[in-house]
Amino acid sequence: MLGPGSIVGNPLDAGFAAVVDPSVYMSSIKIMIDDPDTDIVIIDAELPKAPHELRERNLRIVNEMAGAASKPVVYISAMSIGFTEFTKGLRKSLPNIAVMQGLDRAVGAIKSLIEYSSLRKEVPDVKSSSKASARAVLEKALKNANGAAALDEVASKKLLKAYGIPVSKEEIAQTAAEAVKIAKKIGFPVVAKVVSADILHKSDIGGVVLNLNSAADVKKAFNDITARVKKIKSKPKLEGILIAQQVKADLELVVGASLDAEMGPVVLFGTGGVDIELMKDVALAGAPLDEDEAKQLIAKTKAGVKMKGYRGKPALHEASAVKALVGLSNLMADAGSRIASIDVNPFLINSKVGVAVDGLIVLNNAAANKAAKH
Repeated sequence: MLGPGSIVGNPLDAGFAAVVDPSVYMSSIKIMIDDPDTDIVIIDAELPKAPHELRERNLRIVNEMAGAASKPVVYISAMSIGFTEFTKGLRKSLPNIAVMQGLDRAVGAIKSLIEYSSLRKEVPDVKSSSKASARAVLEKALKNANGAAALDEVASKKLLKAYGIPVSKEEIAQTAAEAVKIAKKIGFPVVAKVVSADILHKSDIGGVVLNLNSAADVKKAFNDITARVKKIKSKPKLEGILIAQQVKADLELVVGASLDAEMGPVVLFGTGGVDIELMKDVALAGAPLDEDEAKQLIAKTKAGVKMKGYRGKPALHEASAVKALVGLSNLMADAGSRIASIDVNPFLINSKVGVAVDGLIVLNNAAANKAAKH
């Protein structure tokens, strides 16, 4: 079909033959529409701005072919604006052809269509795989919350651990001397963090101190955090100071979950730490998840690519992230509508282990709803 001057190396380029003989152009389109190995036909062409007998006839022929096809047929106009009234009317008369304006937007829309087609059309009824002992810890934690807006970090991590989510070694201290004793038992370096159900974002009030390498560092951090809390006007209840192991991380992740008004429980995975706002590298999935679905969720992110071993670096401990996602999704499923959100950021991971070093569980109750409005 293709004549002299055609580019044999690119079968999608009809070359000079299509310019000389319009029938070659139309035949090329038909071949692609009929080809069972072609999933979508994209034609880069402008719709006429005024009546044009040949171009209109060809468009209607393609429209008929598209109507009989089992695949999308798309015309992409490089112009993002500027359709005349004639063009708009012509577009409406071609119901089987998708006409998109602007190359960037069109390619983005097609990409979304391809991603949508890869989704499951039937979602299996996956049930929580949690243990009875984990569900017992959940019920006790919710009961002991006594109407608070959120669980404090100690209670949050106890619940996360019950659901199989790896957490850092840690203990709560009531005095500076006790903090030093705990730090020596865990091993330096350690982290000191305020524990209070009334303080949801510890870093904002200076409630987290990192890189404590000696007893003197720990004692000073304990006293400094305590003093900062006492200066807060709302007078939050101080439960103590948490002394935790400082994990060396090759990557900071975020794993979390929330109760969506329309979708129900949803889990989140992506790049965490201070880069979470900057990178915007997160993926979402409905809960509960099994291990295979958790791996698929991880693979959708740039963080997932890094975990496989990026630019010669060793692969990171994906199993711990998978375990965390499955555990979080089970927790949300078991809680029903009683937990509004779970935020584990950062979840630190290296080649040997991954642990949750921070955790916030916000409850779905009157106190939490009131706090959200302020």
